[in-house]
Amino acid sequence: MSMRVRRRNVTLRSRLGRLVETEERQNFVVSALFVLAILATVAILVGAVALAWYNENIRPLARVGSVEIGPQLMRDRLNLESWRIERELDAITQAQINGEIDAATAQERQTALQQQLQGLAATGLDDLIDLVYQSQLAGQEGISVADAEIDARWAAELAGAEQRHVLLITVEPEAVNEEEGPSVTERSAARERAEEALALLNSGRPWADVAREFSTDDTAAGGGDLGLVTRNSIEDEPFASELFDIESGATTRIIRGDDGSYRIGRVTEIVQAAEVPGLRDRLLADVSETNARQLLSYEIGADRLEDKIVAETLAETPEQVRIAVIYIEGLASGDEEDAEGEVDYSEIVFAPGDDLVTAPDLDPEDPAWATAEADANTIFDQLNAVADREERAQRFEELAPASSDSPTREDGGRVGFVPRSIPPVAVGDALFEGEHAEGDLIGPLRGDAAWYLLLFHDKRASIEDRIQAVRDALAEPDADFGAVARELSEGPEAESGGEVGWLTRDQLDDELAENIFALEVGEISEPLELGNGHYFVKLEERAVRSLDADQVPNVMFNAFEDWYAEKLQAAKDNGTVVVPGEEDLGDDDLEPGLDQL
Repeated sequence: MSMRVRRRNVTLRSRLGRLVETEERQNFVVSALFVLAILATVAILVGAVALAWYNENIRPLARVGSVEIGPQLMRDRLNLESWRIERELDAITQAQINGEIDAATAQERQTALQQQLQGLAATGLDDLIDLVYQSQLAGQEGISVADAEIDARWAAELAGAEQRHVLLITVEPEAVNEEEGPSVTERSAARERAEEALALLNSGRPWADVAREFSTDDTAAGGGDLGLVTRNSIEDEPFASELFDIESGATTRIIRGDDGSYRIGRVTEIVQAAEVPGLRDRLLADVSETNARQLLSYEIGADRLEDKIVAETLAETPEQVRIAVIYIEGLASGDEEDAEGEVDYSEIVFAPGDDLVTAPDLDPEDPAWATAEADANTIFDQLNAVADREERAQRFEELAPASSDSPTREDGGRVGFVPRSIPPVAVGDALFEGEHAEGDLIGPLRGDAAWYLLLFHDKRASIEDRIQAVRDALAEPDADFGAVARELSEGPEAESGGEVGWLTRDQLDDELAENIFALEVGEISEPLELGNGHYFVKLEERAVRSLDADQVPNVMFNAFEDWYAEKLQAAKDNGTVVVPGEEDLGDDDLEPGLDQL
């Protein structure tokens, strides 16, 4: 007996039901996936927003000791500095309106401030790191910042222009050659007169008497009384900086200004200004008062630290040497051609297509060469028509900036002294072959990259021959170093017989200092190579002495910078200061994030 499996009877209705069931399942799956996709997108967006918020508000940009510099602190610092610059721009405008400064001075100062404003983002992080770390170093040096100091600095930030009653003595060096300016000897004479004036003041001599005797300023006849002035009305920045930093009744040191004059000032009265309406609101719109005061605390600590280090350096009486030099420009190359000497000349260069870089690869028959030659001939005809050689040289200098395709156009086409091996072959041949006189035009001539029009100035012996000439002159019986310097030196000290003045070891290159301080008084060194030349140095005097007004600016600038640079490098090496991008920071350290500001 066999059995058969009975087939299920699938009706049309059951088949349609199954189809409907499948479509519903598919729709459900599609809908679920769509919802999941939306949720994933939202999650990504939320994560991106969270990451952006973290980067902009929390992620540290650097760590300085226990202080993490985050984006908010960085923004506060930039906003504070921007606010200060805008405040100073307004103050300069007001000073011009009040007639305290002229339009040219106002424009110059405003331009400098605008450049400072533009550079804030580039230097902001480094400056803030320095500020925080210097405030920490101040604590290590026993310097603490009191709340009263922060209060005073906060009030000063919001106040208008402070006025000070100032007494002034100015001693301007008398330059025989006004075009060249005062020589070292002339500057020294002016400085010594200023030192004499300060000594008399310190001895109790009335200011008005000393001013009438020593000051070269217009105020001398009135006893040196400037009256009430604002900082903006003082033209010389080094003098203004110290004058508005001392207490009432105090006298400045001798300050050599940017113009080379020596000044002494005394403050007899300080008139504080009231808070400027609206200034506080402008600041607090971008920086909270709490954060601003924290930044001021850092600044006060850093300022007092710098003052301490600089004061200690200025108080020193280091060993110094007074020297004179004979300078011979140039370095020996060993090239046989250089034995021919050196030529001083100017050039106007006409490159085909105005491009010196691509010209050597240009087809020699390219029309651009003919155009360059025509331009050269046009300028040659203009210059050749000027018979007076001095006028021709001046006209050459005027035409070069607009006509030349060489970088020398920035200097009016002046190349200076060069040996034959330096310029293009065609130029070198034209300059060194034949006889030329000052003011001679040479060319136009074609080189590998351009057509050249040359103006001959002078020719001198090779570096070796010029050094030997100095040796021979100094070897003469009873040779006078000063006379040899005036005759043969090629440096600016030549006019003063090579006199340079007093120098400390710190003011000299290490190798140069070692050689100079090893000399005996009256001894002359072998030619010492430094920079782009050679120096014969005579040690004229040696003494332990205080720094003078000519040395102070350099010492003030370098004393703290050198001290701090060593401290900062040590802090980076030992991990006290961590700056992203400067080293391998490790997993637990900081990630770069300044671009998120």
